[in-house]
Amino acid sequence: MARFALAALMWVAGGAARAAEDRAESLELQVKAAFLYSFAKFVDWPINPAGTTTTITFCVLADQPLFESLEQSLRGKNINGRSLAARQMGGPEDMHRCQLLFLGASSKKRAGEILDKLGDASVLTVGDSEQFTQRGGMIQLTKDASRFRFAVNVDAVGRAGLKISSKLLQLAEVVHDSEAKRKKP
Repeated sequence: MARFALAALMWVAGGAARAAEDRAESLELQVKAAFLYSFAKFVDWPINPAGTTTTITFCVLADQPLFESLEQSLRGKNINGRSLAARQMGGPEDMHRCQLLFLGASSKKRAGEILDKLGDASVLTVGDSEQFTQRGGMIQLTKDASRFRFAVNVDAVGRAGLKISSKLLQLAEVVHDSEAKRKKP
């Protein structure tokens, strides 16, 4: 009987620990989604030669949990009268149709290739893998302990024809290409 009680207690404790981990992961996804929305609020995209699109499309590459959180977070919101949409992408196809592209840590190995394919397209690239801005990404989101920070590669942003508000840059670690190359291992 004592073994059963001990096993039941361990099962309950294990379930409680998993539930706490799930809540923490869910909160982290919500925070990342909020960052993506906030980044977009402080970016101006160049006017499309074919006319201005009325939708800002947030694309997430191969990160289903973040996509779901982002989709929920964007529901019913707009930025400067433009509607918002979230798209889950399995690969880099159609990424030029995105205004914001998130490359999660699972895309780390392909990040360089994807960023090269994008070239100087007016797509705000955001990633959470190490050295994302050094590889040519525009915004790198990092988590230290329980705090999120971000760095902006202003040279990559400028090449894409995007303009980031000085209000956002004041909160960021500003990185330049020359600095990013020196930091590469």
